Amino acid sequence: MRVLMLTQFYPPGGGGQERHVRDLAHALADRGHKIELVTIATSGDSGTTTDGPLVLHRLRTTSQRVPHIYETQNRPHAPPLPDPELRAGIARLLSGNRFDVAHAHDWIVNSLIGPSRHTRTPVVLTMHDYSHVCATKRMMRGERVCAGPAPVACLRCASAMYGRVVGPGVALANLAWRHAREKSVATFVPVSPIVAARTGLTRSGHYEVIPNFIPDDILVDPDSLESIDPPGGPMVFVGDVTMDKGVGVLFAAYRQMRHAPPLVLAGTVQADAPVERPPGVELLGLTQPDVVLELVRAASVVVVPSIVLDACPTVVLEAMAAGRPVVASSSGGIVDLVEDGVTGTLVPPGDAVALADALTSMIEDPAMAAAMGRNGLERVRAYTASTVAGQVEGLYRRAAGDLSPRPIATAG
Repeated sequence: MRVLMLTQFYPPGGGGQERHVRDLAHALADRGHKIELVTIATSGDSGTTTDGPLVLHRLRTTSQRVPHIYETQNRPHAPPLPDPELRAGIARLLSGNRFDVAHAHDWIVNSLIGPSRHTRTPVVLTMHDYSHVCATKRMMRGERVCAGPAPVACLRCASAMYGRVVGPGVALANLAWRHAREKSVATFVPVSPIVAARTGLTRSGHYEVIPNFIPDDILVDPDSLESIDPPGGPMVFVGDVTMDKGVGVLFAAYRQMRHAPPLVLAGTVQADAPVERPPGVELLGLTQPDVVLELVRAASVVVVPSIVLDACPTVVLEAMAAGRPVVASSSGGIVDLVEDGVTGTLVPPGDAVALADALTSMIEDPAMAAAMGRNGLERVRAYTASTVAGQVEGLYRRAAGDLSPRPIATAG
C-alpha cells in the first residue's frame, strides 16, 4: 500500500513518539509498503530527503513564525487547528490520489483533514496522549488526575500551561476541531485502553487499540540472562525528569531506602523537576536511544513512578525486552503492560512508602527480580514490531476498503 504518515516529531529528536513513528514506518516498509512521511521542519532542514527506504518531507509551518508560541524551535509542535502552510504542503502531496491511506499522529491531523476530504483519502489517527479532548494533553488538573473535560476547568488548565493569551485559544480550537476529527477520521488508534476510555472513544466504537512496540532485534537472548543479571546494577528511570512522571515521589522513596544502589535518571530535566536530589542520584539529561538500551540492560530494576496517566510508556517494554524487572505506578496504560507480581510490581501512584518498599524488595531478592525479568521477556514478544506492524497493516486494509472497524483489545 501507499501510505502518507504524518507526525509532528521525527528523529533526530530523541522522544518516544519520534522513535515509535520511525520504527513503525521502517517496519511497514520492510513488509513491502511504500511509506512517505511528513514532519515539521526545524531550523534550516526543510525539504525532501530519504531515511533508508522512506521518503521524508520536512515542512515549515505558519505557527513557527508566530512569536512566543514555539519558543523551542528544535521540537516544534503541531497546533490544535489547521496550520495554513502545513495544510498547503500536505495538500500538494495528496494531490493526484497517490496514497491509499493517510496515517497521522496526534494534532498534525488537523492540517490533514481538509486535504484528505478533497482527495477522498481515508485517515487513520494514532493517539499517543489525551490531546483529542485535553488541550494540555495530560488529563491532569493541577497535580491530580482530571475527572474529564469541563469548559471552565479546561480554560484554566490551558491558561496555566500556555499562558493567559494563548491558552484559551488553544482550548477552544481543540474543542472545535475535536468534532471535525470525529467526522473525518476513519479509525482512531489509541495506544492503550485508558486513552480510548478517557477520550470518549469507547462510546463510539470508532477505534482500535494498537499499543506502542519495540524493534524485534532489541530483545536479549533468554539463555544469556544468567550471565548478564546485574544484582548490583543501578536503579534506572527513563523519561522526562518532571513531577508528572513521579520524580518527586521517586526521590522521596529513595531517601527512605537503606543501602540502595545508585539511581540513574535519563531524560530531559524539565522546569518543574525537583531542585534538590538525594545523594546517590545521577541525572544524565537527554540520552541517545542506544545508550538508554545499554543503561536499561545494566539495571537491577527499572522504575516508572508516573503520577500522570502514562498512555503506553515504551520504557516498560524496553525493560522487559532486556529481561529487567519493573516497579511502576498502577496508573494509565502501565497496568496493561506490567503484570503485578509476575513481570514486576505495581504500587499506588504518589505513594513514596509503597514505592520504597517495592524497590527494596526487588533489590534484596535478586532471584525474584530475575524471575520477573524472564517473565517480562516472554510477555514482551506480543509488543514487537513484527506483531504490531501486522495489526497496523490490517487496519490500513480496512480503512482503504471502507470497512467498519470494531474495538479490539490491546496486544497481550
